[in-house]
Amino acid sequence: MGAVPDVERKAMLVERPGAMRAIEAILKPQSDYACYDMIVGNHGTGKTTLIRHVGHQLDGILYVNISPKGVSDKTFAQEFAKAFHWTPATRFWHDMLLSDWGISAGEAVDDREILVKVFQEFHNLAKVFKKNKGRSPVLVLDNINRLAQANPKLLNILQDMAKDAADDGLFITVFVTSEGGAPIQMIRRSASSRLGNLMEIGDMNHDEAIDFLCNKRAVSESVAQDIYSLVGGRVGLLVRAVNKLDSGQDFAGVRELLLGDAKLVLQEGGMEPKGQFREAGIQIANHILQHGRISRDDFYQLSGSKSRGDELLSMNIFTTVPRSQWVFFDTKPMEITVRALVEKSVHALVDNPSDQIMTGTFPEIRK
Repeated sequence: MGAVPDVERKAMLVERPGAMRAIEAILKPQSDYACYDMIVGNHGTGKTTLIRHVGHQLDGILYVNISPKGVSDKTFAQEFAKAFHWTPATRFWHDMLLSDWGISAGEAVDDREILVKVFQEFHNLAKVFKKNKGRSPVLVLDNINRLAQANPKLLNILQDMAKDAADDGLFITVFVTSEGGAPIQMIRRSASSRLGNLMEIGDMNHDEAIDFLCNKRAVSESVAQDIYSLVGGRVGLLVRAVNKLDSGQDFAGVRELLLGDAKLVLQEGGMEPKGQFREAGIQIANHILQHGRISRDDFYQLSGSKSRGDELLSMNIFTTVPRSQWVFFDTKPMEITVRALVEKSVHALVDNPSDQIMTGTFPEIRK
């Protein structure tokens, strides 16, 4: 089995004992475990860092990171083969080397045939491992959300493979993904009957975030409190805010930058004037601002349809996790930005009662 790569900058590791114990339990399943698992967390929650830190200390794990360039059948097969150091005795390996050198192979090998060969070799490796160790190896597939966006058919194949492997007791697959398209796609398929543990890695709580800022990044407590008020406990945003402050930018500039990024997401997500999700998005946001969350049923009802709701969830404005009935704002900067948008819309409605924003016919939603 290929070793899980360790965290490069240990000084920046945010150790979260509860999450690390849960990850270790998933990566060290019982010998009779017969399911595949999923670890879900939004971008910037630190899920990959924690998984690599825990997994590096264990054996029997094959870790495959799906890069933005590794979403086709062939490139995924190449990354998979490299992860367990397999050199196939076919033209495939020759083509892999040419691809690494940026040279297009003159003779293309059927992509699905390559996948089958890699899968078969991994199956053989898993059988040998189980025979020698008396337990099943674990396959970690990180960033599968990229497949949901670019190659959903391959994600379906991997999910079916994970189910079959769990049924046969051959190996355990752990899918690692951000919230949104990938979990939604996978939960709705029949293969989800073999989904076991579904772990969410969320934001740090207040005490964890302040401890990280003060003790790991040497930020004063007052500044740490300001940063937390702006970005909440999202690790990636905390680090970005501190890095900007360390570079000499003042807090006002950091705030403007992060809220500006959130505003761009709103524009791309269709919640600006005349956007496709303007009315529904504001109605949903207004409910969350008043009640802290909105039910999935009400979210989809206000979105207009299941497909429109899925599309809106993919915009990184709102977020939910599988097996949860609630929808929230994606990040603290998004909540701040949307709050300003809703207040602006309300003021516009007062000044111009003919404005149809928030005055259209919407379904009654539960409080």
